[in-house]
Amino acid sequence: MEPSVVGIVLRVETRGWSGPPPPLPKPPISAGEGADGLRFFIYDLTPAEAGLSLPDACLRLGSRLERMLNSPKSPFPEGHYALRARLEIGILADRESESFGYAWPPEFLQTLVDGSIELSVTHYLPMPDAGGGAQS
Repeated sequence: MEPSVVGIVLRVETRGWSGPPPPLPKPPISAGEGADGLRFFIYDLTPAEAGLSLPDACLRLGSRLERMLNSPKSPFPEGHYALRARLEIGILADRESESFGYAWPPEFLQTLVDGSIELSVTHYLPMPDAGGGAQS
């Protein structure tokens, strides 16, 4: 079993943002406020295709992130506020394998660097149940 993407979430934190939650291109699935003017917006960027490989998901996601955060059409134009973004990717892999691996496409990593986007990865390794299926 090749590792596959099970979910992608983008968390954007701002300080001093006064506008409504920007669509990227959809509205956030969650938004909230914290102390000292902190506002956060969480966007679900999970591909519609189930079981997409990491390289395929990254190729699609890289161009979306570029448009959303690094282009002149970004809903976060330069302004008098601070912006921090963190991308969280969930990867499903086979626990029974001796090891598993994947490679990040260089273009995707460059998009993250250009946008100062942090990357967080969670690995899901389902455990087999007594009936031969898998459990998380």
